[in-house]
Amino acid sequence: MTDPYGDAELETAALQSFKRMAIIGGLVSLAAGLFLVFWPDKTLLFLITLLGVWLVVVGIFRVVEGLTSKGVSGGHRALIAVIGVLYIIVGVVCLRNLTGTVTLLAVILGIVWIVGGVAEIVTGFARTHGTWPKIGTVLLGLLSVAAGLILFFWPGPTLTVLVWVTGLWLIALGIIQLILGIGSSRAAKKSTITPRAA
Repeated sequence: MTDPYGDAELETAALQSFKRMAIIGGLVSLAAGLFLVFWPDKTLLFLITLLGVWLVVVGIFRVVEGLTSKGVSGGHRALIAVIGVLYIIVGVVCLRNLTGTVTLLAVILGIVWIVGGVAEIVTGFARTHGTWPKIGTVLLGLLSVAAGLILFFWPGPTLTVLVWVTGLWLIALGIIQLILGIGSSRAAKKSTITPRAA
């Protein structure tokens, strides 16, 4: 005969597991969000530092691969090694000029958004069917171009605002996760203390 309370026990265990994950995730999201909001400049520099270190490490591995690879032509090995050297150079430049790297990346991102937005606008006008898809594509393209222009001409302040927005989003996410975790904790307690029928 099956245990009529097996499902209840499984539900309690699932609620306990969800509670732990939600609370831990909420605390991490909340902490990360607060850090982004209160220290946006340090956050950007930290991310650029990670990018620089990553480029140097990847570059070293590529150089080693180019020097030690077997079964490939000498030209291919040389190309791999050259790519690795380029990675190392770019990584070192990032680490030596963190502020300049942030601004440069912002400008590049702005250009990408502008080009992508123009492509969206052209695609929208090229549509022959569907009024709303056409309007939506053109509007998205215009928004992308506008965002790209703002980021291109004011890279520093725009990146700071983006970091703030991300931080606020993480704070909101963390609060929601904590609320869900506390709610599941109460549900788990109710499930545990529910009296069994004789």
